[in-house]
Formats: sequence, C-alpha cells, structure tokens
Amino acid sequence: MEDHKLLRYFEGKASEEETKEIIQWLNADEANESYFHQQKAQYVASKFSETSNEVDVDRKWDSFRDHLNPGPASFSRSITWRYAAAVIMVLGIGYLFYTFQFAAEQASPVPAENMITLKLGDGKVVAIDELSDLPIINEAGKIIGNQIGSKLSYLVHDADGTTDQLSYNTLTVPYAKRFEIILPDSTHVTLNAGSSLTYPTSFDNMDTRSVTLIGEAYFNVREDKSLPFIVNADQMNIRVLGTQFNVSSYPEDELVQTALVEGKVSIYDDRKPYAPAASSTLSPGQLATWNKADNEVQIKETPLDMYTAWLSGKIIFKNVPFQNIIKKLERHYDVDIVNLDGTFNNEYYTASFDVESIEEVMETFKRAYGLHYQIEGNKITIHH
Repeated sequence: MEDHKLLRYFEGKASEEETKEIIQWLNADEANESYFHQQKAQYVASKFSETSNEVDVDRKWDSFRDHLNPGPASFSRSITWRYAAAVIMVLGIGYLFYTFQFAAEQASPVPAENMITLKLGDGKVVAIDELSDLPIINEAGKIIGNQIGSKLSYLVHDADGTTDQLSYNTLTVPYAKRFEIILPDSTHVTLNAGSSLTYPTSFDNMDTRSVTLIGEAYFNVREDKSLPFIVNADQMNIRVLGTQFNVSSYPEDELVQTALVEGKVSIYDDRKPYAPAASSTLSPGQLATWNKADNEVQIKETPLDMYTAWLSGKIIFKNVPFQNIIKKLERHYDVDIVNLDGTFNNEYYTASFDVESIEEVMETFKRAYGLHYQIEGNKITIHH
C-alpha cells in the first residue's frame, strides 16, 4: 500500500475508492494490519508540536520502519475501524510508535455513592444529583442559587437587593465526573474529576474575588477592574481581572500548572502580599509551572490543547512519567491502580485517549509494551 494513500486516509481526505482499497489491503494480511497501526501512530504523534519538531513524517517514514519490530497481535477485523489511542514511548535514541484498534465497549458504571457534594457555610453537606433540578438554600433559609443538572448557578443578589452574610461553600467533584459552577459574579468555572472549589456565596463588600482550588479547573472570569479575581492553588496565587485559563493543582503533583487561553494573569507566592514587580506575568498561549518544593516559576509557550482537552472528556499526556499517568487514569475513570513492581514508573509517554474505556486503555499499554494487568471491579493491578 502506498504511503501517500495511508496519509490521506489518516487525514480524512481519502476517496471512497481509496478507502475500500485500504480496507481490502488490511483484511488481506495481518502484516498489513500491523504496518497500518505503526504508521497511524506515527501520524498521530506528529500532531503533537514537540514530537513534530523531532520527527518529520515524510523524511522519517522509511527509517521508522527499521526501528519497529512489533510482535504478533490478534486484532479483530471489521469494515469499520476505530483507533483507540496512540501511545509513544520516549527513548534515549528516538521514538517508538504504536497504536491499536479496539471494539467499542461500554464504560464501567460509576458507583452510586460517588456523588458530587456541596458543603455549606454551616457545615451541612448536600449531595448533588445530576439528574435533578434544585434550589440552593443558605443557612438563613434563603435561595442563593439553583442547581440544574450538572451546573450550579449562584444569584448575584437576593431578590430584595440586599447582600447575604459572608459565607463560604465548597463544591467537591469525585473521580470520573466533571461539574460546572457559575459564581455570584457570573464567573464560569468547570471542575475536573477529583477536585474541589471553595468560594464565598457573595463577593459584595470584598476587596478581591478570592477562591481556593484543590485539583483542576477551567476558569472563565468575568472582568471587573475594581475587583481582582484570585485563585489560590496550594501556595501559589493567580491574580486576574477577566480572562480564561486552566489550573491544575492536585495535592499529589509536584507542580502547579496554569495555562492561559485569553487575557493576562499574574503568578505570585500566596504568603507574600501582591506586588506587580515581584510577580510573574503570563500571556496567552503560555504555561506557568510552579514547583512546590522550591517555589520557583517557569514560563514557556505551550499547545493549549494539552491542558484543556479534559473539558471535552479527552485525556492527553505529553512526555509524562507513567506513575503520573496512572494517577490521572484513576481520576478520569474512578479506578484504583496498583503498580506492584513499579513497572515503567520512570518511563515517559505521550498518549491521547478520547472515548476509550479503561479496559481499552490498559490493553493499549499491554500490546505496546508487554505490561500485564488484572482488573477486578474498579481495582487494576499491574505486574510483570
């Protein structure tokens, strides 16, 4: 099969006749299927900007053929093909590319007790049912917002125009779920799995609009030049007026990452008062990485899709240690992964998953790298 036809197929530009030809070629020989998967992985890898800088698809096409030595695989064949993932392992002398096709499987159900919760100012914890529409009532018995499905919206003011007594709520999102909240100033926040946001139920009579994040969230902040919006993430503060950005600050991670989509933000140590000269300013398309150990900030240009893909249910890794991938998979799928022998912990991978089930994800790693695993309920054990 000519490589240029495969490339057209990967790009979605193949004609109906070319598509039929490729399908016939795939069904003719298992070796053709293996070669197809290899080249598909290379194409997917080229979509990542960092990988593209090191791998020229046209120039490296033949040379990768020599490096790839796939073992026997038993793939199911059908006229309709779906490619579950592309996984790239970074080696000292280059890259090995793999990709695998799996039949669609129904995702594992989320346990009924795995509920989104809202902790009110008086300590009361309310379970949020995403299938329900309910008012949010404060400790004084007043309606301060409404929950409609997977979105919680706060009222800007009470019906009589008076302001509420200052109170803080905490919204907690468990593994395998996401949730949206519109704060009292109309700022829109989307919380990722395993995250929580603490915020006041009113920003009236305050000097700043300050919230605290544990985990990951995407912020679309309503502009108010007189009232800066501040996100506290561990020991780092992110100060904005009106902008869109993503923050990842899980307790187990060594780094706090802020990716800016629009506007400008300032990064500074929360143990010190804000001073523009002592803060790091972030521009659109940049990533700020705050090291928790030494409180140092590094800023670089970055592809934003790496940090916002989760908003549409995708997970993307780029040169990420396997042990970090494990934790992200746990949050995304609500599973417990035990790596008995520390297999591949020090290896770095680039991977992209969309609608795959956790079974498909684990099978991808198995077929690519010989990783063995067992799944029992929501527990996954990895071993040699």
